[in-house]
Amino acid sequence: MLTKIIQRGLFGILCESFSITAENLGYWLMLLLAVALSVASGYLLGSINSAIIISTKKFGSDIRTHGSGNAGMTNMFRTFGKKGGLLTLFGDVAKTIVPILLGYLFLGYDGSYLAGLFVVLGHCFPLYYKFKGGKGVLAMFAMMFMCDIPVFGMMILVFAIILIGTRLVSMASVMTAFLLPIFIDIWYTLVYGDGALAGIRVPVAFLVTLTVVLLHIPNLKRIMNRQEPRVKMPWEKNKGDKK
Repeated sequence: MLTKIIQRGLFGILCESFSITAENLGYWLMLLLAVALSVASGYLLGSINSAIIISTKKFGSDIRTHGSGNAGMTNMFRTFGKKGGLLTLFGDVAKTIVPILLGYLFLGYDGSYLAGLFVVLGHCFPLYYKFKGGKGVLAMFAMMFMCDIPVFGMMILVFAIILIGTRLVSMASVMTAFLLPIFIDIWYTLVYGDGALAGIRVPVAFLVTLTVVLLHIPNLKRIMNRQEPRVKMPWEKNKGDKK
C-alpha cells in the first residue's frame, strides 16, 4: 500500500479502485484537489523562514539586518556561527520534508515535485514576510533528497567540487541549480532508457533552477567584480591555527 501511495498517491489509488477515468468529471475534480493540496502545503510551509525566526527569537536580531541581508543558512553561519547555521539547516529541511511527504500522499511522485517546487518558491517569496526570503538553495537540496536521491547525490558531488575549487558558496549553488534539470534527464535516460519518462520533473526542476539563479544575480555581479566573500575550508583553518 505504501509503495502505491508513493507512486500514485491517493488520487491514483482512488481512480484505480473505482475505475475513474479522464472521461469522468470526478477524475478532474480529484486531480485539481490533489494538485491544490500539494501546491498549498508546499507554499504555506515553505513560507516559514527558519533564519528569520531563529535570529530574532534566539539571537535577538533579524538576520536580514546583517551580512548580505539574505535570510538563509549561509548568512546565519557567517553572522551567528555554527549554532545559528545548524538550527536554520534543521528548520529549513523539516519545512521541506513535511509538504513533500504530503505531496506523495496526495499525488505520488508528481505531487512530491509540485510540493517541492512551491516550498522553494515559498522560501524565496514567503507569504509571511512580505515576499522577501532566502535564495532557495537549501530548500532545493532538501527537495531533491526527498524526491530523487540519486540526483541529490550528483548535486552534492558537483557542489562540493565547485566549492572546493572556487571557495565560493554562491558559485557552487548557481552551477548546481543550473545542472539540476540536466541531472534529472540524464538519470531517467540512463536508468529507464528515456528522459521523457521523467514527466513533469524536468519542467519543475527548470523552474527551481530559474528561481535560484535569478536570485543569485547580485552574487554573480560581485563575483565578476571580485567582491564576493570566499569561505575557508576546515583544513585551511586548522592549518592557520598551527601557525
